[in-house]
Amino acid sequence: MAQFKPSWLLYGATGYSGRLIADEAKRRGLNVILAGRDQEAVNALGKRLDLPVRVFDLGDREAVERGVLGVRLVLNCAAPFSITASPLAQACLRSGTHYLDISSEIADFRSLHRLDQRAKEAGVLLMPGVGMGILPTDALALHLKQRLPSAVTLRLAFRSEGSKPSRGTMRTLLESLRNPGYVREGGQLKPAKLVLDSRKVDFGPGGKHGVISFPWRGDLFTAGLSTGVQFVYSYAALPWLAQLIMRARQFFTQGLLGRWLERFVDGASEGPTEKDRAKGKTWFWGEVVNDVGSKASTVIGGPEGYVLSARCALYAVERLLLGESPEGWQSPAQVFGTDPLRAIPGLTVVDS
Repeated sequence: MAQFKPSWLLYGATGYSGRLIADEAKRRGLNVILAGRDQEAVNALGKRLDLPVRVFDLGDREAVERGVLGVRLVLNCAAPFSITASPLAQACLRSGTHYLDISSEIADFRSLHRLDQRAKEAGVLLMPGVGMGILPTDALALHLKQRLPSAVTLRLAFRSEGSKPSRGTMRTLLESLRNPGYVREGGQLKPAKLVLDSRKVDFGPGGKHGVISFPWRGDLFTAGLSTGVQFVYSYAALPWLAQLIMRARQFFTQGLLGRWLERFVDGASEGPTEKDRAKGKTWFWGEVVNDVGSKASTVIGGPEGYVLSARCALYAVERLLLGESPEGWQSPAQVFGTDPLRAIPGLTVVDS
C-alpha cells in the first residue's frame, strides 16, 4: 500500500526561490500544490513539473480562503512579506492550516507574532523564517546557549561567497532601509536610532571578513525568544556599495537617489545562475559571552544561499508533515531545536 503524503501549498512558486523549492519538492516526491497570482506563469511551471496548481491573488480574500483549503500547511515564498504574509496567515487561521514563510526581516516577524493567541485558539502554527535567513542562525543561537548556559550576550553574523542576491532579495533590503532599526537589549526588543557598528569576524574556513550591524534581521526577534539571551546583535558581510547605502540611507530612500536605487534594483538579475549556485558558499558565525567574560563561538559552513534556503524550507515542511505541530507563533529553534545543524545536507559545524 502506498504511503499517504499530506498535501501542502507553495505560494510564490514562480519566483526565484519558489522555483528552486518547487524543483526540489518534485525531486523528493512531495505532494505539493504550486500557487501564485500569475496564471500563465503558474500553469507553465505546473506543466513543466507535472504538479497541480492553484491561482489566486492575495488581494481577493475569498479567493485566498479557497486557495488554502484542504492542505496541511502553506509555505509562502512571495516577497515582499510585509504585503503577502498577513493575508495568507489570516486565511490559514480561518482554515486551520499551518503557515510558514522564508522571510528574514524583523518587521514581518513582529507582525505575525501579534496573531499568536489567535493561532493558538485555531490550533494553527505560525512559523516565519524557515529559509536560510533565520532557520540556521536560530539553531546556531540555541546551540551556543547550550554550550554556555550563563550567556548574556549573543552575536550572529553571516556572509555569502560566490553568489549575487536576487532581485527579490534586493527589493526586500530596499524596503528594510525605509523602516526603523531595532536592538535587543536587557531582554527587550525596541526601535533604535540607526547606529551601524563594524567589526572583524573570523568565519573559520570562510576567512576573516569585516561585517556591519544589520538592525532589520529577524534574528534580533527570534534568537531572544529561542534562547532567553538578554543582548542580541546581528551582523552581515556586505559589499561596499550596500554598506554605503545603509550608512547614507536617508539619501537613498527618497528623491533622486531613491529613484535611481529603485531602477537599479529593478534592473538587477533575477538571481544567481546554476553555475553560481554550484560554486557558492554561505557562512554563519556566532559568539556568546557571559558576565565574567567566558566565551564560546561556532562557525557553520553551508552551500550557496538559495540552495541552502530550499533545503531549510523543505526540512521544515517535511518535519511538520510527519506529525503533530505546536500551536501559535513559534521560532524555528523553538520547534526543531538544534537538529537542523545535523539534519540539513551540506552544513558543517565547527566549535571553538
